[in-house]
Amino acid sequence: MRDKVEITYVTPAAGAFTKPKATIMLSKLLEEKQVKVIPDFYLQRVDNERKVIISYDEKEVPFDLLVSIPVNKGDQVIENSNLGDEDGLNFVPTDKHTLQSKKYENMFVIGDATNVPASKAGSVVHFEAEILIENILSYINGQPLEAKFDGHANCFIETGHGKATLIDFNYDTEPLPGKFPFAGVGPMDLLKVTRANHYGKLAFKWVYWHMLITGKKLPVSTHMSMSGKLVEN
Repeated sequence: MRDKVEITYVTPAAGAFTKPKATIMLSKLLEEKQVKVIPDFYLQRVDNERKVIISYDEKEVPFDLLVSIPVNKGDQVIENSNLGDEDGLNFVPTDKHTLQSKKYENMFVIGDATNVPASKAGSVVHFEAEILIENILSYINGQPLEAKFDGHANCFIETGHGKATLIDFNYDTEPLPGKFPFAGVGPMDLLKVTRANHYGKLAFKWVYWHMLITGKKLPVSTHMSMSGKLVEN
């Protein structure tokens, strides 16, 4: 029944993603799948009687079935403990490199609780945890906090029909095309829809539950590698 359904992706971002190169690729993918993208739409209210969503500047988008994502905010306990930022989103002000709280030097923060400008994804908190361990030990021993988090995030995006794409980026480098994790070999492709990426996602699921969660050390760098990435001059 896909040909009988209209799908619209409405987002406050400027495009299908927050990074330019990934936005170009994902916008093309959504176009191929006949998904309409409406960018720069900041949802203000829902008129369920008229079946429309309304933005702060009074733009309207009609719907039959609405799937809405609420504003991403920190937990109420952060506000109750007076640990949050001043904009009311309840994220803990955190040094984006050392992961040390900006309010209390004996506190370190990772994951969804932080206000660091990184994706709130599982891969991010995994990479943050490596930095966290090093810096907590340094703090306990009265040493400088030398471990630095670079904002590393990677993510498989399932695209259907047994295929997927993959993005890998950090604070300073947006998602780039290329091979992953080995230069010239892959076997996975960045910013490209392939069957190998889908199988990579399935393999990672096994690795996650049987190796990462059980504490086994993998030969994977916490920091993003430029190996295999194609950089335009």
